[in-house]
Amino acid sequence: MGTLTDKQKEACAVINMRDAVALLAEREHIPYEEAMLRFGASTIYDALLDFDTGVWKESPVYLLDLYRTYCT
Repeated sequence: MGTLTDKQKEACAVINMRDAVALLAEREHIPYEEAMLRFGASTIYDALLDFDTGVWKESPVYLLDLYRTYCT
């Protein structure tokens, strides 16, 4: 199997982010849009799209754990 392109990594990151944001909205009892704004303003969002960190390949639950640990 070859190396993934940045476009493929971005697609994985976006899918995982959407699911993490949905979990955040559910756990915080807030609208999805508000959860997206909070997550998008976080350092975890920046790390997610910095492909060198490898965060893009982590699960939505892991992303939410990172967010809750470092951003709340």
